[in-house]
Amino acid sequence: MQTKIGISQEQDAKTAVEQALAGCISESQLPDLTIIFFAGDYKLQAVWEACSNVLKGSPFIGGRIAAIFTADQVYQQGVAALSLYGISARTKLTALDNEQAYKDGQNVGPALADSSERSGAVLMLPPVGNIRISALIRGIYANLGPNFQYFGGGTSGQFTEAGFTYEGLAAALVKDVYFSHRVGHGWMPFGEPMLVTRAERNRIYELDGQPAVKRYRDVIQQVLDQDVDITDHKYQLGIPCGRGEYVVRDVIRVEDQTLVCIAEIPPKSLVSLMTTSLPALPAIAKRITEEALTQHPAPQFAIIFDCCSREHLQKENFRHESQNIYRVLGELPTLGVLCFGAINSPFGVPLYYNKALSVTIGGESR
Repeated sequence: MQTKIGISQEQDAKTAVEQALAGCISESQLPDLTIIFFAGDYKLQAVWEACSNVLKGSPFIGGRIAAIFTADQVYQQGVAALSLYGISARTKLTALDNEQAYKDGQNVGPALADSSERSGAVLMLPPVGNIRISALIRGIYANLGPNFQYFGGGTSGQFTEAGFTYEGLAAALVKDVYFSHRVGHGWMPFGEPMLVTRAERNRIYELDGQPAVKRYRDVIQQVLDQDVDITDHKYQLGIPCGRGEYVVRDVIRVEDQTLVCIAEIPPKSLVSLMTTSLPALPAIAKRITEEALTQHPAPQFAIIFDCCSREHLQKENFRHESQNIYRVLGELPTLGVLCFGAINSPFGVPLYYNKALSVTIGGESR
């Protein structure tokens, strides 16, 4: 297996794609899979056309993300690409319907893996605007099952060699690669748990039988003896997901007494208020990266899906997180992106995480 990384900050989409791909493509052979991300004001169609012209039918997958990051820089405009040689891969671009997200997910499985394929890794790039991302992911898992690994991140535009879409799913089945994964966020529950007594999709109307906003504020006041701005990102909701871990769900706005979240919240689920210590986040990122790296017997590359909200929260101090990540990885070719939520499967079942760092290490098994 061989891997290469290319990054460009050229302002023109075609030039940026060509420069990034030039850094990761062999002169004598096209990659077996190329993973491409871009940030900034490039037109999605222009990026896809440039990728198609260079890769000439070779499988590729990618999407628009919030930013690209290295150890010392966050690029709000740019193209980054990772090429993989000596593997096998198959991609699928799927249109989605919010009304049948689970069914759409079920249909992705057979398109990626035939009945004879029993294992592999599924890279998923869903649209951040689809509030039913979790149902989509469950549908994919329901068809393929626990023998596959799952990872990815939310995007605001998706593409493969077959085309591009603004609100679809780009997915790739990657075989002949051994992956190790870790995910975490550093957010902790506080106050008493609350029952979601009335909710519809991403809107919570009632907690513990009370108007959601009132109950949310009451719990904070009980613990902190103060009122807060619900949408200032200091406090979020968490859903228990096993082994004492939580999936964080951002509250993005308030409508009267309703909490509107970034993604679907199941009715009758138990939720807790979550908070974090900003100074601790870089150390947590270091630990997550170390755990992913030490679990791999022969690491050859890394893909980092870091939720863009972590950079938003830490501001200029985000460089401490990025430096910790890259310091652990050393000379390992690394593709780091700030995405709109991350997908990982630490307990076997894939979950969609907000506020999280997801680290995937790839290479050959020994």
